[in-house]
Amino acid sequence: MARPRTPAKILEMRGSYKRNPSRRREEPDASGPLGDPPAYFSGAELAAWNDIASGAPRDVLTGSDRITVELAARLLANSRVNWADFTAAKLARLEAMLGKFGMSPADRSKVVGGGKRNGDNPFAQLLE
Repeated sequence: MARPRTPAKILEMRGSYKRNPSRRREEPDASGPLGDPPAYFSGAELAAWNDIASGAPRDVLTGSDRITVELAARLLANSRVNWADFTAAKLARLEAMLGKFGMSPADRSKVVGGGKRNGDNPFAQLLE
C-alpha cells in the first residue's frame, strides 16, 4: 500500500518548499462549522451524530465533512440498534472513518484541527 500524502502544511514546516519551490501546492480551505445534524435522522442516528461531533478533536470536523459524518453516524447507530447483525465489514469501515476523524488514541496524533494557525504558534517566526 502506498504511503499517505504528506499535508502541505507539514511540508512547509519542514522547509521542503525552500529547497524545491516548484513542488508547492495549495490545499483547499475546509473551514466552517460542521453544523446541525440532518433533519431526517432518527433518534439513534441523531445520538450517534452528536457523539461523533462531540467526541472528535476540536476543529477537526468541518462543513466539508458532513456527508462522511452522516455515513459514520448511520453506521454507528446501526451497530447500536442491531449489533448481532452488524457485519465485520461494516465495523471495519466504521473504525476507519472514526480513525480519520482522530477518534482513537493512535489517530488523534495524526489530525490537526483547522483552528491551528501560524499565529497561534509561538515558534512560527523561527520558520521564516
